Amino acid sequence: MFSENNYDIFKFLNKTDNDNLSKMSGLDLQEFLIYLNNYYLELRDNLGFPFKVTFGLEIEVEKVKEKRLRNKLSKTSFYNLWKLVDDFSLDRGIEINSSILRDIPSSWDDLSKVCHIVSKFSKIDIHSGGHIHIGAHILNNNVNSWLNFIKLWSVYENVIFRFLYGSFLTERPTIESYARPMAENLYNEYIDFQISGDVDTRHLFKELYKYSNSAINFANVKPLDHIDYMNTIEFRAPNGSVDAVIWQNNVNFLVKLLLYSNSDKFNYDIVNRRAFINNNKYYDLDYYSEIFLDQVLEFCDMIFTNNLDKVYFLRQYLKSFNTCDKKLIKAKRFTK
Repeated sequence: MFSENNYDIFKFLNKTDNDNLSKMSGLDLQEFLIYLNNYYLELRDNLGFPFKVTFGLEIEVEKVKEKRLRNKLSKTSFYNLWKLVDDFSLDRGIEINSSILRDIPSSWDDLSKVCHIVSKFSKIDIHSGGHIHIGAHILNNNVNSWLNFIKLWSVYENVIFRFLYGSFLTERPTIESYARPMAENLYNEYIDFQISGDVDTRHLFKELYKYSNSAINFANVKPLDHIDYMNTIEFRAPNGSVDAVIWQNNVNFLVKLLLYSNSDKFNYDIVNRRAFINNNKYYDLDYYSEIFLDQVLEFCDMIFTNNLDKVYFLRQYLKSFNTCDKKLIKAKRFTK
């Protein structure tokens, strides 16, 4: 589990502070990026979520030695909490679905053990995704929070996708069939909702339901504010992974994104300015594997409230500063 004193980066930054990284420049920024590039992410005991936050994971793997995998998992103490489900979109593949999880050490420990076992009897291949369900009750029935969320995603989708590529520099080849980008659609929906004026969540959800096989699946969202295992936002954009650190980091980001969207600290000025700067020119998936340093630093400063979270997001986003235009190319390892 997480050990905090192995790297100089937290001599440069206090991990519990909330420094404005987007204001760094010159030698300070260069020094920070050097420290960051030498930092390796580890599994953390917890991420500081409110207890109401719930989530579920779908680990998609291919080329599976299914009998051996089932046999190994059946001997674990948590076997009944993780279900093996056939998925015919995969090549000799299977989904391993978690139960409803919370941000407690046992959830992360079980995830680590599952990933370790699964990695021995399968592989991540061209069809493998890493879908994450998060309880939609984080946003409640607050229509402004939902509008904040869809605008934030639409403006920063290019940054979000590169981060969610996880251990890879680029997207999986099948992403446009099962989790296609939706920034332009969401931005247009946001504008339409703003023009129409008085919009409630039922109307909003009705419009969002139509986007199937997209980066975000809203089909399970209900206009309710209570915890319900079927009331979830499904994030389909992440590449597949059998690295528990990547899974945890993806969950941390997506939860913090939703919490920020529901926050009274939402910075409309910065988001609107970024929308104007982007001017729709980054909606092409080909741009999403590129690095946009000023944009990602700005994004981190909005979403996260401590330097540790920012370092974890930036390390996975920057991936040793490498880029590539081929599909599903592995990044240099950055997790322990």
